[in-house]
Amino acid sequence: MKLLIKLFIESKNIGKAINALSEGGISGFYIKEYAGLSPYDWQGFLLSEEPELAINFVKQLSQNTLLINAVVNMDVVPSLKEKIHERLEDEKYTMIMMPVLGMTINNPELD
Repeated sequence: MKLLIKLFIESKNIGKAINALSEGGISGFYIKEYAGLSPYDWQGFLLSEEPELAINFVKQLSQNTLLINAVVNMDVVPSLKEKIHERLEDEKYTMIMMPVLGMTINNPELD
């Protein structure tokens, strides 16, 4: 079975995270960059319903973060988790693992 690994990290930790994923056995990945808020930063806030005020508020509080995604075989997950913990143990990160029920890859360059 294959899993989609989603690793949320602060932008400053991209090198550590990619090295950990490589050491853990991934063969490829893609990254999404965004501005995000952790639950601890967000706790207890209610936003103005005025769109411009809400957007400005979120921009002021948010941090530059990355979401690194990789599809892996289930057998590499223990090693992957270990490497991620070793490299990022003093940093904030969240890892989510989701089963991949199907996947289609089309690459004419490989035919």
